Amino acid sequence: MSRQSRHRYEAICETSPDAILLIDGDGRITYANARVTDLFGYEPSELVGKPIEILVPESVRDAHVAQRDAYIADPAVRPMGVNLELSGQRKDGTEIPVDISLSPIETDGQREFMAAVRDVSEQRALRTKYQTILEAVPDAVLVADAATGEIIEANRQVADLTGYEPDEIVGEPQTALHPSGEEPSYRELFANHVGSGQSIFTQFPDGSDIYVETKDGEQVPVEINAHTFELQDQQLIAGAFRDVTARKEYERQLQALHTATRWLMEADDSEEIARLVADAARTILGYEHNVVRLVDDTHLRPVAVTESAETEMGARPDYPVDGDSPASRAYRRGESIRYDDVRSLEDDYDRGEAHAAMYLPLGDHGVISIVDPDAGAFDQSDEDLAFVLSLNAEIALNRLAYEQELERQNERLDEFASVVAHDLRNPLNVAQGLLATAQTESDLEHGDELDDVLDRMAGIIDDVLTMVRCGYDLESVDELAFGDVVTSCWDTVATGNASLQVASDGRFYADSSRIRNLFENLFRNAVEHGSTSPPSQARQDAVERSSTSPDSQARQDAVERSSTSPDSQARQDAVERSSTSPDSQARQDAVEHGGDGVTVTVGLVDDGFYVGDDGPGIPPDERDRVLEPGWTTNADGTGLGLNIVREIAQAHGWDVDVTESAAGGARFEFSGVRTAVGDESVTPPS
Repeated sequence: MSRQSRHRYEAICETSPDAILLIDGDGRITYANARVTDLFGYEPSELVGKPIEILVPESVRDAHVAQRDAYIADPAVRPMGVNLELSGQRKDGTEIPVDISLSPIETDGQREFMAAVRDVSEQRALRTKYQTILEAVPDAVLVADAATGEIIEANRQVADLTGYEPDEIVGEPQTALHPSGEEPSYRELFANHVGSGQSIFTQFPDGSDIYVETKDGEQVPVEINAHTFELQDQQLIAGAFRDVTARKEYERQLQALHTATRWLMEADDSEEIARLVADAARTILGYEHNVVRLVDDTHLRPVAVTESAETEMGARPDYPVDGDSPASRAYRRGESIRYDDVRSLEDDYDRGEAHAAMYLPLGDHGVISIVDPDAGAFDQSDEDLAFVLSLNAEIALNRLAYEQELERQNERLDEFASVVAHDLRNPLNVAQGLLATAQTESDLEHGDELDDVLDRMAGIIDDVLTMVRCGYDLESVDELAFGDVVTSCWDTVATGNASLQVASDGRFYADSSRIRNLFENLFRNAVEHGSTSPPSQARQDAVERSSTSPDSQARQDAVERSSTSPDSQARQDAVERSSTSPDSQARQDAVEHGGDGVTVTVGLVDDGFYVGDDGPGIPPDERDRVLEPGWTTNADGTGLGLNIVREIAQAHGWDVDVTESAAGGARFEFSGVRTAVGDESVTPPS
């Protein structure tokens, strides 16, 4: 290099932000730029002619001489950032972290060596902080080159997870920690996540788990939290690896608990539920020694005992409910009890080799005992899962008890239905037959009224039987002609002189049997409550007619001449009271005279249909109660008719509202009905 070129070279060096030094073949400094003063505290002139070791910490100077000579003998360009931990010594003796690049140059036919020295104190402090955080993370952390996948750093927790010491895996590809033979899959997985910046993943896209393979060849399921970042102009990817073995086991336990719960809900006797609970405690929690006791009067009796419990602990005893055993106390308190070592109780019960124990109540039904030979075997997770299992078992036992009680009630209802069908309908049929005979043989006064009373009794029986035997379930929903259905129902109801008007017709969808029950009850209600004469007056007329009626006297005479037995007399009294009841007569008057002013109007609309009348209507404060079971204004009514209407509507998924008709009467509106409204209206034939 000519002198002119040298000056130009030195001028360029003076503009560098780094300290620039030229060293000759003997290791002595031939040039230093002004930046060395800021970095090392020496003036450039103080360094020229001095060995380069003046800037090297005393503790490594001897070793540095050998390294310097080796480099001079075989020089090569060495850039900064090669992860060497280098330090320089200042004039005052303090040390500073530095990064150094080296390169050989030719000057005036002689080889010299340029060293560019950079202060990396801030980077070193940042790296120290980074290292501290890295070691503080509880998970295993690997840092790899994002471009090559080479592991450049690992914290101590990696050894806990994999069995490899950090220095054993630094320099290896990151796929080296994953199952052998699956490197391409893991390489693709990491490549897909480098561009995302940050991602948490536990599975491949196909749903299979991610594993690391330990030094011993064991595969451990992991969750990886990957984060891409830059450090010293290098793109890196840090992955925090968390062992999810316990989480996977918990998920398995929850799935097994879900399956066991489904089986519990399908079981049809308490002993089967007990066996399922004992087995579920074994398969879900992994504990083999389980006993389920169910309460029987005054004792908790073992109903289900796992094979291991029976083999190792022998026949399990009954525990008195009011006793001092842990099972008895857990049952009485309704709270679970857990012992790290149940032998500390020092009671007289033989529990074999059991130490750890849990006792969990099954509501009012019993208790489950779970024991293990190892003291302190149960943790909070075990107790939580066992509690959920016991709670599900309690629900299953409650369901079973409810179903059994419901079955008993249904049997009683069936018996009741049989009584209604046989003991009431048979004498009713006889009475109707006798009445028909009497009407053909003589001019029986009030025969029509009596016939209506008997029809009304038959209607009540039909309502009760419909409720008890058929319920309100639908058999099928079919397309029906609205006008045909309502006129057919009208013809089957005793409507007297009332009239029906179909304001709008069309087609709708309903159960053909249940919809008849609905319309017949609504028509009967409209006719019976739609009389234009005041109910009190009608009742009074009935009283007067019944008290002065020759036929009433004839019946009384018949009763007096009949059998004198108490039961016979009671039956006759009942007949007489029924025949002369003012309320019964008032109801018949309502039917007979309903046509004096009652018109029932029905119509199909876009979302349903309505049934209204021009009778006295229903007071606003009664409209919310009118569809409830037992509601009636008639002392002789069952209060079932309108409730049956509501239940049938709900069975179809319809809503029903009670309001006032345009004529001031009652109006029942049904919505949520699938309809196809036509333009025609229908008036039933008179």
